[in-house]
Amino acid sequence: MRVCFDRYQKSLAARAGMVAQSLVTDYYRIAPREWKNMRYEVKTFNALSSSEVADHALAQTVCYSFCRQAGRTVIEQGDLYRVCLQDHNILEAAARRKVRLQPMLTYVLTHELIHVVRFGQRLQNVDLPCEMRHLEERKVERTTRTILAHAGYKDMINLFPDHQVNQRN
Repeated sequence: MRVCFDRYQKSLAARAGMVAQSLVTDYYRIAPREWKNMRYEVKTFNALSSSEVADHALAQTVCYSFCRQAGRTVIEQGDLYRVCLQDHNILEAAARRKVRLQPMLTYVLTHELIHVVRFGQRLQNVDLPCEMRHLEERKVERTTRTILAHAGYKDMINLFPDHQVNQRN
């Protein structure tokens, strides 16, 4: 049985998400209108479909296409990036590393939002071949560490020396 975030832990995730978005916004100089074009949502384990569960990752970012219509008229279409937090893996990793949940969530969400920006701004292709994904992860990991270090979160930059924060589909 997988352990899921409780209400308090979900509130920590929401706060970490706000901090992460602010850090990523500052680093990439993203305007509010640009975030509107890079739609994303963060979901915890209980809200994930079975295909979004990853037992080998702390989180993954999945890209979905959407199309809103009124009758036959297309009102809006684009990509939706879903950041899928793997509660069970995050809680286990925090306990194993003896770190508080808030910094871990900030780290993980900063990492995932960098993916959202890279995909949303077409700096990287969402459908990378498997053999190229490790290079993308290294770039995102370096950027995560840079952002956190420049923001004064130096204690967080070595939470994941093995670079195994995320897996994408």
